[in-house]
Amino acid sequence: MIRDWNREKIEQEIWKIKFAATDPRMDGFTTWGCKQDLIRLKYYIEDALEDCSTYVGEQEFINKLEAERTFRELKKTHA
Repeated sequence: MIRDWNREKIEQEIWKIKFAATDPRMDGFTTWGCKQDLIRLKYYIEDALEDCSTYVGEQEFINKLEAERTFRELKKTHA
């Protein structure tokens, strides 16, 4: 299989949307449209994941990512 996409580039595009959505110099009309894009992407990805198979080691992978996310959130609240 040839992967003709780049996860890091997709993440960069999502980061751009997040940056625009949280830009304090922008008005709510603009930032709300950006957040709507993020919400649409979230649901699109969730729907795509529902169509995928379940794999050996998948839950461990998810648990690791969730632990990293929890650690980042804890760092934010204690900073």
